[in-house]
Amino acid sequence: MEQTTSKTDRKKKKKKAKYVDDGHTVYSMEGLTGKQPDPQDRPQMTGKERWALIRAAFSHYLPSFLIVLGSFIVVAVLIYLWLKY
Repeated sequence: MEQTTSKTDRKKKKKKAKYVDDGHTVYSMEGLTGKQPDPQDRPQMTGKERWALIRAAFSHYLPSFLIVLGSFIVVAVLIYLWLKY
């Protein structure tokens, strides 16, 4: 039993559709210059203000972090009990 396909039939590649630029914008690249922001443009704050911001951020994210951490602990204990007995 011979195959009827030749080498050229096996090597045929699918033709790719040619991309045509129609000029529409998917995402605006304005403002993305790649330059580092000037440190003088940042708002100046004192040490107390900086630490107040850090404390506020931690106090905001702490409950979510504790819930996730507690969930991991509960799952670990359940797995331990499941595998022990």
